[in-house]
Amino acid sequence: MVLRRALVALALVVALVAAGGVAVARSTPALRTSGPTSVTGTEATGVFQIADRTIRQVRYADHGTLRYTFEVTNDSRLPLTILGLAADQPRPRLFELERLSAQDGTRDIDLAAGQTATVTLDLGMSGCETLSARAGSFVTEVVVRTEQAGVFDDDVVLTLPEELHTGSPREAFCPESTATSRPPG
Repeated sequence: MVLRRALVALALVVALVAAGGVAVARSTPALRTSGPTSVTGTEATGVFQIADRTIRQVRYADHGTLRYTFEVTNDSRLPLTILGLAADQPRPRLFELERLSAQDGTRDIDLAAGQTATVTLDLGMSGCETLSARAGSFVTEVVVRTEQAGVFDDDVVLTLPEELHTGSPREAFCPESTATSRPPG
């Protein structure tokens, strides 16, 4: 009788520990972004503060690729892999979110618990012919696809360390614009 109770208690403890492990593994990953940041693919860039917002202004380059580099930290308890950008993304007017890669150019970014990696977000610049010359576009976050323990997939929103902003250029720097393609403004 005592042996039976001990076996039942042991089975209960094992089941609870296993369930707790699955619950930890199944939790949505916690990712944090930070600087240092850098930008390539534009002739000019500047960073400024407005209240609690940090904005990185970049000069628009029609059909160019902006490469924005920053750091991502895995604040989760388990290691994970960032598999790249998720299919469902914000749709800014002047940027197209193309890819997220590790510093060495690989798409899969492995992060142990507490580890930080430098990543680069590639953004295509196009669409200036659809906005007035003084309009602009922001990118403040991206959605990444992650995998924990080789099994659990999640989409996680990464808030960028700076809000990326570009303005629609004047007609001379937007070669596909016409007299009727841009709204007045």
